[in-house]
Amino acid sequence: MKILVHICCAPDALYFLKRLREDHPKAHIVGFFYDPNIHPYEEYKLRLVETERACKELGIELYEGEYDLEGWLHAVRGYEEEPERGRRCALCFDHRLQRSLEFAREVGANYMTTTLLMSPKKEMSMLKESGQKLCEGKGIVFLSPDYRKGNGTQEMFKLSRSLEFYHQDYCGCLYGLFKQKKDPIQWDLLSFGGRRPASKEELLFIKEVRYFAESIGLRCKEWEFSFLNWKLLQGKVEVGGKTLPSFVRPFSQSIRGVLKADPSEVVGNTIYYNKGGLKVVLVDSLRDEPLSKITGLCEPTFIVPVSYRDLLLENRIVATLQTHMGVDKSSLLLIGSLQASEILGLPADTLQDGRGLSFEYLKNLLLEKLDSIKGEELALLLIGAYSLGNPGRTYFEERVGRRVKTLHHPYSHTP
Repeated sequence: MKILVHICCAPDALYFLKRLREDHPKAHIVGFFYDPNIHPYEEYKLRLVETERACKELGIELYEGEYDLEGWLHAVRGYEEEPERGRRCALCFDHRLQRSLEFAREVGANYMTTTLLMSPKKEMSMLKESGQKLCEGKGIVFLSPDYRKGNGTQEMFKLSRSLEFYHQDYCGCLYGLFKQKKDPIQWDLLSFGGRRPASKEELLFIKEVRYFAESIGLRCKEWEFSFLNWKLLQGKVEVGGKTLPSFVRPFSQSIRGVLKADPSEVVGNTIYYNKGGLKVVLVDSLRDEPLSKITGLCEPTFIVPVSYRDLLLENRIVATLQTHMGVDKSSLLLIGSLQASEILGLPADTLQDGRGLSFEYLKNLLLEKLDSIKGEELALLLIGAYSLGNPGRTYFEERVGRRVKTLHHPYSHTP
C-alpha cells in the first residue's frame, strides 16, 4: 500500500500524517508539497521549509511540486471575488489535486489524500468530491479520513505549537490574503530587499537555520517578541538637481511632501537645516550601521559621504522621505542549551545596504562549533530585528535571566 499525501502546510500536515500512519502502519507514505496558490513567494518558501521540518520529524519523504503561479491564476480566473469555501476554492482543489494525482501515478501510489482535509477553514465535502471525482477510474483510491473530529483540530494546534511551527494567518492565495488578513496586507506584498526586521525573509532565514541545526542533532527553541519597528519606504536628498548617495538613519520620521531647506548650523560631522528638523550626518565611508540603542529621537536624518560637505553647505537641499513606525513581531532562535556556559548573539536581519550573515556562514559556524554546542560550552542565539537597537536581546535576557554576548561588528562577518 503506497499513499501519496498532498501537503498544504506544516500545522495541518503534522497531525494528519501522524494519524494516517497510525491508521495504516504498513503503508509507504509519500508527501507532495504542491501549492502554487500560495502568495507571495516568500510565504510559499516559509510554508515549504516548515513542511520539510514536519516530514523530517515523522520520517516521511517529501517532494516539492512546481511553483506554477500563472497556471493557478489561469485555473481560477473569473472567480477572484468568490468568498472562502466558494467556487474558487473548488477550482483550486481540483487544480492542486489533479497535479497530485499525476504525481501519485509517477511514484506508483495506489492511494491518495490531502492534508487540506485537516484544515478547519476548508469544506470537507468539497474536498472529498474533488478527490473522488479525479481519482475515479484512474486505479487510485482517494482517502478522506476526518481527523478533525474528536478534538482533532485542537490536538493539531497543540502539537504544532509544541514544535513551534509557523502558523499562517490566511489560507495562502492572493485573494485570501486580501479577504482574510487582519493586518495591513501591503507588508506581505512589499519587499524591502534583504532580510529587514519582522519581514517574511527574516523569519524564513530563522526557520531555515533551525531546520539545518536540527538536522545535525542540535536542539532549538524559539521565542516571538514585539518591538517598535521602522520601515523605510522611500527617500532621497538632492542638491542642484543631483541625487546624492545616502542612507536614512533608522527611526527618522516622514517628511510631508518635498522639503526645501538651507543649512543653518554645523556641529561636528552633522549639518542642521532650517526646516523640518532635517539633519545630514557626514561619514567617511557610506554604509549602514546597526543602532546600538534607540534614543527616541526621530528627526529626518540622512547619512551622506563627507566628500559632499562643501556642496551641501553652499546650496539648498531638497529632501523627500516616507517611513513607517509601528509595533511589529520578530523572533529569536536559541541553538543549544539555556545552561550553556556562553550564549553568543548573532543577527538574523540585514542592514539597509544588504549586509548580514549568510546561511553558509551560519551553517559552517554550526559545524565548526558542533561539539562545543552539544557539550553546553556554547549556545548560539539568532536574533531578529538586531539592527534596530537589538530589542530581541533585551527580551531574551529579561525572559530567561541569561546574559548574551554580542559581536562588536556583527554585520562584518558576512563571507
